[in-house]
Amino acid sequence: MSLNIKSSQESVEVWLSVPNTSTMLVRQTDIYFAVDSDVNNYTIIVDEDTQYQQIDGFGGSLTDASCWLLKYKLTDQKRAEVMQDLFGQSGINISLLRQPIGASDFSWEAWTFDDTTNNTDDWSLNNFSLSREDAYIRPMLDMAYKVNPGRIKIFATPWSPPAWMRSNKGLYGKGGYLRPECYNVYADYFVKYVKECEAKGIPVYAVTIQNEPQYEPDAYPGMQMSIQDEIGFIKDYIGPKFQQNGISTKIICFDHNFDDKGTDFAASVLASGAYNYCAGSAWHPYCAGNSCVHEKMTEVHNRYPDKDVWFTEAGSGTWIGDDSAQFADQMYHTIRSPRNWSKSVVFWNIALDQNAAPKLAGVDTSNSNRGFLTIRSDSTDSVTRNTSYYSMGHTSKFVDPGAYKIESNSFPDDIEDVAYKNPDGSKVVVLSNRTPNQKSVKIQSGSESFTYTVPEKAAVTFKWRS
Repeated sequence: MSLNIKSSQESVEVWLSVPNTSTMLVRQTDIYFAVDSDVNNYTIIVDEDTQYQQIDGFGGSLTDASCWLLKYKLTDQKRAEVMQDLFGQSGINISLLRQPIGASDFSWEAWTFDDTTNNTDDWSLNNFSLSREDAYIRPMLDMAYKVNPGRIKIFATPWSPPAWMRSNKGLYGKGGYLRPECYNVYADYFVKYVKECEAKGIPVYAVTIQNEPQYEPDAYPGMQMSIQDEIGFIKDYIGPKFQQNGISTKIICFDHNFDDKGTDFAASVLASGAYNYCAGSAWHPYCAGNSCVHEKMTEVHNRYPDKDVWFTEAGSGTWIGDDSAQFADQMYHTIRSPRNWSKSVVFWNIALDQNAAPKLAGVDTSNSNRGFLTIRSDSTDSVTRNTSYYSMGHTSKFVDPGAYKIESNSFPDDIEDVAYKNPDGSKVVVLSNRTPNQKSVKIQSGSESFTYTVPEKAAVTFKWRS
């Protein structure tokens, strides 16, 4: 679909996805830069000399559910193939995993790393153990690491502290807060978790304090944590303990929705005595209304430019619409989040089965969630790639950790894009056509450009080397 005549200048890889067709993340014929001349209504000017945040990675979560399916519903040969598809250079080259510290909603049961009989107190954490991961979670993490050594960063997040640390002696959200006398031992819990993960060969790059601290779920582990509670826990407990133990793992606050309540929460933590221990803030998109926009991350960045921003979870499924609508929503997040200072884009489950499971009773009763993959639990080696596999692949396959987001203009709600410069000097433009019509788009870099006709609702990634 190139409109340029081949020149002697550098070639450009073109990778195209057109929803509801067989063309999903398929490499097209290379095109070539030429001396810039023509005029185009959609001209995207890429300026590699204007750099913004450095990228940590792109990926999803090897949840309890995902790991169980990968381990037990695939043969060894098929599992090796699937892990290459996910984590290998020939696949989508995932570079970041956000791992629950204990159970999430997509687990076989509710559990933590220090469950005790009758929820008796365990002040010395004598019962602490990562052994719950040994059967299938840790093996899948190890396998992902071995597919692409040195590439993957781990973010870790608790859905709940152990039940004995909570006022309701339970893991689910309603009415249970972290007991004041347990702040110290809960910080020790984080310390043990990070140290034991490192001892197993998979260091934890960053932790957030609490998944979605402004929500109390009925059907799965979760806990509300107020602004003041999070400030106190970071400032007086986990921050000092990480320092005392020589732990370099980043501490990230908030980890919930980018709306007015969210910006107030994150900004309040960063304005407090927790500032020196806190690397920045983490964000989700599960909100509605005029204030629910990616630009809220930029608001917090502008107030605290020394602190970083991470987009750490975006689930997807049929509640958004059909495959085309899901794909558009996913591309929306992978483009707008880095354009608003995020160092990451993370979707949710790597894999679920045909019933959006395994999951806890009462979770997603409409079976609407979708992972990167659907791995059927009623057969063996039945794997379907879903839209999030391809939408994430448009970035994760081409943008390496350590890349910088660089300057490019965008056309909101029309032709949207984001540009990067990789550590090896290669440049990447990820583009989404959010309209029902094909569009001719010019990409200009310096005095050269190329033009490409992007099909309706399609996404395209351009990559060039010089």
